[in-house]
Amino acid sequence: MFVNGGFELLYIKLNGDWLPFACLTDNSFSESTEMISTTTRDNNGWSTSSPTNQSYDISFSGLATYELQIVGKLTLWDLKKYKKNRTLIEWRIGLNNYKYGSGYIVDLPEEYPVDDNVSFSGSINGFGIYYDYVEVLFDNHKARVIADGGTVESESCLINFINSVI
Repeated sequence: MFVNGGFELLYIKLNGDWLPFACLTDNSFSESTEMISTTTRDNNGWSTSSPTNQSYDISFSGLATYELQIVGKLTLWDLKKYKKNRTLIEWRIGLNNYKYGSGYIVDLPEEYPVDDNVSFSGSINGFGIYYDYVEVLFDNHKARVIADGGTVESESCLINFINSVI
């Protein structure tokens, strides 16, 4: 079974509510790890490295609307405000089994093609760690089981069960 990208929309939290982007056409999530070169005596001439800082970015694109405000949705104008004010935003990707965290909008280019719709794209630079809802549920359950003197026998079965419930 495959995941439908239509259910993995990008939301931003505003006044306690998770709002989707109006006219969002695409979003993606990318993680990376910085590596530092290392030296060992027994690497036989092969380069080696070790992971250091981790980071993530969220890219998105959409179509601009004439409306500056749309009830229950975020517009390009809202995003511009967050970027200009350097606002640390809370973001979420997905409905039930979702990723969430915080970050800054760092890039927000607009395109004005002749005889076509105005579009925009942008990116959110992650601030700190992000969380996966299923992992949070699993970690909380595991902590309760262990605190009660139990053990978690099959972590993968439990994660699959949590996924099926949400």
